[in-house]
Amino acid sequence: MRPMIVTGIWWELGTLVAGALLAALVLAVGHWFPWAWRLSRIQAYVYGVVSIWLGFAAWRLLNGDWVTVVGLGVIAGAGGVTVVLAYRLDGVVRMVRQARKAEGSDDELAV
Repeated sequence: MRPMIVTGIWWELGTLVAGALLAALVLAVGHWFPWAWRLSRIQAYVYGVVSIWLGFAAWRLLNGDWVTVVGLGVIAGAGGVTVVLAYRLDGVVRMVRQARKAEGSDDELAV
């Protein structure tokens, strides 16, 4: 009997399942891990995205494809920077609105 070599579509599907299981496992561990502090929203986003990226990276790297792993990392990083900047901009807008409300209620604050 000849040994069966896993190649082609079965290898691709098997590594895809392995990557999906890795992402699911890392997300589950993070969900139930006894963190010493409550994660901020940004920290939780980072943990989730990195977990999914690790699963994707495992799948693609096992298939000899490092370019899409790097590409997804760059795209996810750009998205993360955008989210952080959006939160900071929201904070600035909130402070401006609060200042306008204060000016409206107190004539001495108005310029």
